[in-house]
Amino acid sequence: MRPDSVSALHGWVRASLERQRLPYLLLDSAQAENSHLTLQRWKVPYASLFEETHEASLPEIAPLLIRLSGLAPAMLEKVCDWAEKLGYGAPCLSWMESPWPLPELARHLRQFHAVGLSDQQQMMLRWYDTRILPVWLACLEPLQREQFVAGLLSLQYINRFGDVAVLLDVETAGAAPDAALVDSPLIHLDDAQYGMLVDAGDADTLISHLRRVITDETNDTPPRLLYEFVARYQQRALAAGIDDLDRQTQYLLLALYTSGAGIEHPDFIALMQDPPTSIESFYEAMQALSDDVWEAGPPLWGIQLEA
Repeated sequence: MRPDSVSALHGWVRASLERQRLPYLLLDSAQAENSHLTLQRWKVPYASLFEETHEASLPEIAPLLIRLSGLAPAMLEKVCDWAEKLGYGAPCLSWMESPWPLPELARHLRQFHAVGLSDQQQMMLRWYDTRILPVWLACLEPLQREQFVAGLLSLQYINRFGDVAVLLDVETAGAAPDAALVDSPLIHLDDAQYGMLVDAGDADTLISHLRRVITDETNDTPPRLLYEFVARYQQRALAAGIDDLDRQTQYLLLALYTSGAGIEHPDFIALMQDPPTSIESFYEAMQALSDDVWEAGPPLWGIQLEA
């Protein structure tokens, strides 16, 4: 946990209660399984956003809306400490203020459990994953955004770099939208909006894979630098026709081991003119590159250690 994490959430809760607002946590327990059991044991009020959905039978991975108002001071501190530890360990924690009581706010947020897509399709949307949350708000049209933030006075989250980011801070909550029709999503996304949400997780998926392949090296690289570097070179890989995870991993290994210089080497540029389509052939081609390519620049983590 970051040294300043206590002041981040605890200070926010104190200020919220002083303003006579209702503070809530939203915990994605898919990344902190069985958190509902902890809340039940502590007798802390919460609502699962999976209730009244097809996923209601999966409480162990449900998004949990946790009411902080009305808790005894000792329990409030205990819940905040516990939630922050989870939030700084995985992209799973956001917090919000609302004038609405727990059942009403939970009922509202459940309306965004699924979204409509083109061709009359629907998709379950894990918007509460904090890697997705900022992209979700950014991709919505103004009216759609008004529908989502109705009932919210503020919204913050811990981002992938361990920073607290503010997405909403207003004085007055919007009116609740009309109730959605049964089995009909409140929000319908066009192809561009859908593409933004899909792209939001691509770099994270690749980083997760790279962490398994070169664990120590990625751990030695600051998270913000690693994410921005991988996201940039993943886009270059896609532009070169490398659109699968396995080949992208090989592409990024060269980029990471040379701080990007290997990608600019003439031998590698020549290979990218007609890259092998199978992972086996692509891997063999990468391994056949000369030492000049693989030593074209210092490793990304090496630069950080020297600094």
